[in-house]
Amino acid sequence: MLKLGHIIYSNCFPVHAGILTGKVECPFTIMEGIPTELNRALVEGKIDVSPSSSIEYATYPGKYRILSGLSITSRNKVMSILLESRVPLDELNNRTVALTTASATSVVLLRVILELFTGVTPEFMLYEQGVEDPYDRADAVLTIGDLALKRSVSPRFPHAYDLGELWHQQTGLPFVFALWQVNYRKTIEQDLARLADILLESKQYGLSRLRELAEGHAAGFRIPADMLLQYWNCFSYDFGPEEQKGLLTYYGYAAELGAIDAVPELRIWEKGA
Repeated sequence: MLKLGHIIYSNCFPVHAGILTGKVECPFTIMEGIPTELNRALVEGKIDVSPSSSIEYATYPGKYRILSGLSITSRNKVMSILLESRVPLDELNNRTVALTTASATSVVLLRVILELFTGVTPEFMLYEQGVEDPYDRADAVLTIGDLALKRSVSPRFPHAYDLGELWHQQTGLPFVFALWQVNYRKTIEQDLARLADILLESKQYGLSRLRELAEGHAAGFRIPADMLLQYWNCFSYDFGPEEQKGLLTYYGYAAELGAIDAVPELRIWEKGA
């Protein structure tokens, strides 16, 4: 039986809403976690399919297939990938930037923005968000997910940057944060076809009821319903030509940094192909 990963942040919820609310029947096991946990479980074969960090696909070229028609992609602003800084971006050279361990994709995106777009080379440190407080040790702090969405900007860090917005300003493209990736074997083909149909139905259910879902799940996410609706409307959950162009552009910059070896081919799994 297939195991499906689910990112616990609210940005994943619209696609899995039908499954999670029981409106769409799903016989497969659901495993919840933050992006880096699901990345690890996917590569270790503990789950079979998961929304997983887009950089993960390029880190293990040839290992995964991408489920067609699914992604978590910011059109412009993303609201939940936040860099707070004591100084403007162009003054971060040789200063300390704290990177959350919760997301590999956002860390590489920040490096692209700082090193390639802005031309600065900070000193990086890692921290576990929600557990450690890096604000006394760093000049800038990267926070992701619902924690970033709900965070009030500190007067000590007056410069706040939305990384999705900075990417779009520079490239004019959307930014793909996550893909539904498959640790593929021929033995799962039949179950995978069934899961693909379930995910499509669940996504259609969720995207057609965003206002209703925001009002019903605001308390659970501890995010006001209006903010949750605004947040979900920042995203495309498709994986069409524009999303693919944005992703390949990101991979090109990541390869330039040496974060990945090369730009990978997008191996997209489609039912019946």
